[in-house]
Amino acid sequence: MDRGAIYLDMEQNKLKSKIGKLTPRKRRGVAEVISTLLLVAITVVGAVILTSFIDESFVSGSLAVSSGTDTTIKTIRLIAYDTRNGDGLMDTLYGLDNTNTAVANQLCRNSCAADTRPDNGGSNFMIIQIENKGINPIFLKNVVLDGVDHSWDFDTPTVPLDFTSGSSAGGVYPSDGQFSILSSDPNDQVQRDKGIEGGERVNLLIKLDTTNDDIELSKTMRAQVNIGENSLADFLIETGDAR
Repeated sequence: MDRGAIYLDMEQNKLKSKIGKLTPRKRRGVAEVISTLLLVAITVVGAVILTSFIDESFVSGSLAVSSGTDTTIKTIRLIAYDTRNGDGLMDTLYGLDNTNTAVANQLCRNSCAADTRPDNGGSNFMIIQIENKGINPIFLKNVVLDGVDHSWDFDTPTVPLDFTSGSSAGGVYPSDGQFSILSSDPNDQVQRDKGIEGGERVNLLIKLDTTNDDIELSKTMRAQVNIGENSLADFLIETGDAR
């Protein structure tokens, strides 16, 4: 074998040796890049899932959905509430004097007279504003406050609110242990039927019963809205507060 052939063979061996040394490093580098990309992808997906869960489950402050069926959680959203023992609930119903001097630092129930305004010694009101997030109408069946059922007052539809009346007779406001439905528009004070259109917001005017014990203020209360077939959406609200 001549010197040229020997030299060529030596150079080929050197090249093969260099390729053998470089190839594993390149492979390791590619593997590290792929691993990093996978970790980033997993982190992004986890963040999206967590954000979606928080958006579906919580509003702000005490406006929290605690449980409910998939249908109710996706359909009903709690927008606001007002459970103060004072005047002008929701800052719109200025004719509603919810102040009751019969009890202090409480929302009045069994210490109060039946079917009369709070300022006349009757049980207190609460207002819960909800939104139908769906595209189809829903029909409210009842509202449950800490296990106490409040039915819809069928005497109230088409009747304007009249807080000057001493009695709830005639549906001028809901009777004890019942609720009526109002538009969220402060200029519309005519009570309405149970149907809530898709995307619509309404105020639920709830009058506490006169059977159960009075409610301490600053108490966290479970409020359940039933849209039929025992489909309950659960919310947590705080008595004596407005959000």
